Amino acid sequence: MTVAVAPSGATEVQLIPQAELATGQAAAIRNTAIAAVVNQAASILRKSVSDLVVRDIQPATDLGFSYNTWMENGGATTGYQTLTTGTMASQRFVGFYGIIDWNEVIGIPLIRVKSGQSIKAVWDLERLYNAFGAASPRIGFCPSVVMLPNSTPYTIERYVYTAYASAQIVLIGFTVEPRGKTMSP
Repeated sequence: MTVAVAPSGATEVQLIPQAELATGQAAAIRNTAIAAVVNQAASILRKSVSDLVVRDIQPATDLGFSYNTWMENGGATTGYQTLTTGTMASQRFVGFYGIIDWNEVIGIPLIRVKSGQSIKAVWDLERLYNAFGAASPRIGFCPSVVMLPNSTPYTIERYVYTAYASAQIVLIGFTVEPRGKTMSP
């Protein structure tokens, strides 16, 4: 994981509401995240950067969701619930650097991402409601990429605050893999 360092010297894995970012900062966060994951993938896979493809995440293909959509049925109980869990495919890396919350009410205040035995991020979506109010969507960016490396177990969870019919939380990120694994641009 490439880490951004806050002025205090601490690693920064919190969400920053899009409204608080200056023009170009979201693109800089994305570009830094992509560079970090591409370099890590090239090193681990022993491939040239030019042999790799960076593409949008396909939720079913890359993360084991039921469909290639971020829409999920709501939870019936309060607490952490698994959105998806599995082992990242061989020669595939996924990086997250933000989130879009399309929900009208705070039904999901937290997203937790685990890789291996470590919690890599716990994102507080309530900060986005404070920044955006009831307006939808609410968008936040993380200065440090949250990476799911190849062949590593992962779990992505949501904390359900209240039961609801459905939720659409989009994890902003990308997939890095060798050219030809899924596509050959």
